Amino acid sequence: MPAAQEGLARFGDAENCLKHLERSRRELVRFVESLTDEQLFHRPGAEVWSVAEVLEHVSLVEESAGKIIRRLRKVALGEAEPFPPSSPGQTRPDGRPLAPPLTEPKGGLSRAALLERLQAVRERVLAEVAESGERLSHPPTYAHPFFGDLTALGWLQTLVYHERHHLRQIQERLGAL
Repeated sequence: MPAAQEGLARFGDAENCLKHLERSRRELVRFVESLTDEQLFHRPGAEVWSVAEVLEHVSLVEESAGKIIRRLRKVALGEAEPFPPSSPGQTRPDGRPLAPPLTEPKGGLSRAALLERLQAVRERVLAEVAESGERLSHPPTYAHPFFGDLTALGWLQTLVYHERHHLRQIQERLGAL
């Protein structure tokens, strides 16, 4: 197992991932609700997303992963064709990953719209995980841009990693204000 996937494995099975996701979402929402509009919508630099844009990105990534989990289930059941090959992720000159274009925020969402979107996307992911059941940890796989070939469980684990990463990122950024 590649090192990146070993890092994801620390989040465990689906039940453990769902506990992590519940905890991190609660913390994320509490944190966002404590922010002023200026803190939420301020872009610290031309190439740096606002907290609102980070939240939109989190929801776009989660929505995408939920669709992948659904498709992997359907492939396993013979109801869909396997995914075509995917492209590897791009990185910045300093080695940090770049968000795939489909997960880049568009901006312009209100606080309420962001929180509603996060909730709606999470509900869809939870439904996909429940529907997948035991199939979650079994092939087929689909290549993540940065973590390689992952089962549906691996994609769920990326959501735990991703939300925790961005929660820490925005907390650190705002702690410096």
